[in-house]
Amino acid sequence: MDQDRFRQLLQKYADGEELSTEEELLLSQAYDQALDEEMDAVNSDVSLGPADYIGDNLRERIQQQIETKTKRPFRFQKLQYVAAVLLFGFVGFAGAYWYLGSPITKDKELAVTNDILPGENRAMLTLSDGSLIALNDVEDGTIATQDGVRIDKDADGKLIYKVGEQKQELSHRLNTISTPKGSRYQIILPDGSTALLNAESSLTYPVCFSEKERRVEMTGEVYFEIKKIVASKGTGNKPFFVKTATQEVQVLGTHFNINAYTDESVVRTTLVEGQVKVNSKDGRSALLKPGQQTVLGQSLEVREADIQEQLSWTNGDFVFRGATLESLLRQVSRWYDVEVDYPPHLAKIRFTGMVSRSQPLSVIAKMIQSTKKAKVTIKERRFVVTD
Repeated sequence: MDQDRFRQLLQKYADGEELSTEEELLLSQAYDQALDEEMDAVNSDVSLGPADYIGDNLRERIQQQIETKTKRPFRFQKLQYVAAVLLFGFVGFAGAYWYLGSPITKDKELAVTNDILPGENRAMLTLSDGSLIALNDVEDGTIATQDGVRIDKDADGKLIYKVGEQKQELSHRLNTISTPKGSRYQIILPDGSTALLNAESSLTYPVCFSEKERRVEMTGEVYFEIKKIVASKGTGNKPFFVKTATQEVQVLGTHFNINAYTDESVVRTTLVEGQVKVNSKDGRSALLKPGQQTVLGQSLEVREADIQEQLSWTNGDFVFRGATLESLLRQVSRWYDVEVDYPPHLAKIRFTGMVSRSQPLSVIAKMIQSTKKAKVTIKERRFVVTD
């Protein structure tokens, strides 16, 4: 079953709708398959040391739980977490596991003062004249015009640039869309390309691209779907360039993701479709094929990419595959707009699983506490992990 159908059935059950016998069977089979895939992924992860390895004993315990539950008609328990935990999660150091129906939801030691809701579609648009528009505060429809270029906000909250016949060069007129923590936003650029900004990100672009090329600059994390456009006088496709603080990516027509947060140790460029060339500021370069990514740090490396993990945020999920606590909490901080605090000796605890980004912060806290290696306190806008 594809993920969209899996997600649809989960949501249907979470909404209290009755599943047919066929749908229950499909959901049960999809869950079992997902469990097998996740276990195989972790068991083959060479990055996990011996102390972190999830062995056969864990797999047997999980399988026993599943077999017990499937002796009767398939039913998910803990409905409030059906959308939260699409597959399951487990943690290496403690050998703990977490999945649908786990007793994790009975944890009474979690200290929560006013649970924190997830992010939403919010962004600030800065026009070329310096004017600021809070996109979540304006009505749908046309929100601004610049030299014949119309900027619309559609019913889904998406920002769309509509460019008519241009008789003047507008590539020097720049706009910037920026998302704060706890938000994301989608935009249709003047050339028809799509960009989806993750939390705490920005994208700067002209209101009308030049005839020779298309150039944008970004910070944070942005997923692009670039529209192929034939250059003037039929000289091939008009190139598209994405610049960050440490690299420039050249594309002709493709789908890719760039993670360039300043608090991450490396910049990751992940290619889904097409072809891109990554050029670092110090002169190094790499050509990517679909399913590959560059990792730019002290060196520029080309690796096979985990597309599901790298693009999970665009589908509304967190996907962790051996993610450390410190890495997980950086994502939590951006999406829920909270300050995080944890002792250094817990930083390398690893997590694997899938959690919906539509769930409140307490769901993440309960996952961490299921390791029995850490406790979590949520108070106001602070997420504190302790022994």
